[in-house]
Amino acid sequence: MSPLMLALILLLAGLCLAILEVFIPSAGVLGFVSVVLMVGAVIYAYLKCDMATGTAFLAATVVLVPILIGMAIRVWPHTPIGRMVLLDSALDPYEDEQERAARNALVGQRGIARSRLLPGGIVEIDGQQLDVVIIGSTAEKGDLVEVVEVEGNHVLVTRVDENERPPESSAEPSTTKSLTSLNDEIFEDDPFA
Repeated sequence: MSPLMLALILLLAGLCLAILEVFIPSAGVLGFVSVVLMVGAVIYAYLKCDMATGTAFLAATVVLVPILIGMAIRVWPHTPIGRMVLLDSALDPYEDEQERAARNALVGQRGIARSRLLPGGIVEIDGQQLDVVIIGSTAEKGDLVEVVEVEGNHVLVTRVDENERPPESSAEPSTTKSLTSLNDEIFEDDPFA
């Protein structure tokens, strides 16, 4: 085998391992071996071939490594490991919008507490179990609760008396307050604010 062919094999093996490092979690082992192979290929080309061949191998390494790693990083979010690491909502904003609309549709619905709400817990609404935060007094398991607001991923509920009828729909605006405005009222006279 000629020295040029051996240097080329070392360089190609190093480039392949550099790409694999992006896709396979190896704690840097593949990257280290890749660097050793590429440096070895350049040094071998300088020692066993002429100066021009060594310089060509060095230039190829300096140019190809960033290009190939950049291409691998662009493909990585679409691989199984990339999808596991990244949030799916970051890749599909339409799906995130649908989830937000579904959560906002919960406002006004009533459900049963499936755990004690101190202040967080589980509530079942229309057969769906949700993590919620209660505003006001705590609720025991089996109590009736109503969704009053959805702030981001937080579903806020209040305890409802079983004898109380559900509110009739009216044209009046809702008088429910957001969690932020309730906090402002509670800590209105805070001397540290």
